[in-house]
Amino acid sequence: MVWRGTRFVGLVRGPVIPSHPAGIGRGAQAPALKRRGVARNGRIVRILKIARALAASRRGVSLKDLAAREGWPWRTVYRDRDALDEAGFPIEEVSHGRYRMSEGWAAPNLPDIRPEEVAAFFALRALAQTWRGTDLGQPLDDLWAKLTAGSTRQAALVPRAAEPWMSVRSPIGIDYRAHVKTIAVFKRAIAERLVVNTRYRALSTGETSAREIEPGDLHWDPALETLYLIGWCRLRSDVRVFAVHRFQAVALTEETFAPRPHARSKAALKDAFRVWRGGHVETVRLRFGRQAAEEIRERRWHIGQHVEEVADGGLVLKLEVASSGEVQRWILGFGPDVEVLAPAGLRERVESRLADAAARYRDAPASSQKKPAHRAKKRQGSQEMGTPFVRKVSPGDNRRG
Repeated sequence: MVWRGTRFVGLVRGPVIPSHPAGIGRGAQAPALKRRGVARNGRIVRILKIARALAASRRGVSLKDLAAREGWPWRTVYRDRDALDEAGFPIEEVSHGRYRMSEGWAAPNLPDIRPEEVAAFFALRALAQTWRGTDLGQPLDDLWAKLTAGSTRQAALVPRAAEPWMSVRSPIGIDYRAHVKTIAVFKRAIAERLVVNTRYRALSTGETSAREIEPGDLHWDPALETLYLIGWCRLRSDVRVFAVHRFQAVALTEETFAPRPHARSKAALKDAFRVWRGGHVETVRLRFGRQAAEEIRERRWHIGQHVEEVADGGLVLKLEVASSGEVQRWILGFGPDVEVLAPAGLRERVESRLADAAARYRDAPASSQKKPAHRAKKRQGSQEMGTPFVRKVSPGDNRRG
């Protein structure tokens, strides 16, 4: 996880990472919890602590002593006691100022929840929006409801933050709510080792074929924002990687199969650049110019990558991958800022694709090359003033920032 070691202390906008999620934070839904300036998730933690303290004591707990020990205002603790009583908790007054829970009551098994923990979970849930409604996403929604539901039992939709400091872009890729049944079928098939009859549309050919699959596991690739099934394909008699959203039909059978360790993602994708598998591992060497090299240095592109610095500020990136075809698509995104040094076959394919792209622009119809009227007028005005209208375009001008 790229956030490992970081801390979430505040909240974000649009979706927002909350330090005070609605349902836990400010603006409590029950009158007994209404107090300005206190985060509602802090209140829920305090109330749970009070409930546990009352449940753990047979002689009763002095609320004033508990408040002093925890550093809470004693009036607030009494209001929290009233809130627990209104919510149906079996509170008994043992003696003046001392309370306990009735015998047989057990405190909820919930840990103390800190604001940054809620914020981090909200960020994770926001990144998993494409899983909404599936067996992968529903547990996240259920847990969020448990964290944010107040006395009305209504989960927060978008928590509010006083000072947002980070934003999370909701995924704009595949909506897996249309594939809920497919995911559920594979989930059960993996757990019970059941063969699945499928109809699958291959992207490379556009053809749909009937396949019997022994599922290994489901694999989410965050870079591609796509969910894949890794499994043994009986049609091909080999391990295959299937995009879940390309299954046209799936049906469980009663036939079981012996597990195949090499048909799970850890083994099947160990040499892949992303998810493409190949017959043998190739050494790919790419030389990046100075500008692109800065971007390459910033992150880890492959588990087995090796970087060689070059005197002019560029670098050579070395990869050991099982399918250079997948790397080819990534390379083309850098345009003229990268050169393939090896293998020769990959260099030839990239050169051919770039030549095809250049030819497409060079041979474009005259109508697509016509200058906009306002630019033509500006050019004419410049020439009338005796200054030729010249604009130099560097190779990197059309690169994404």
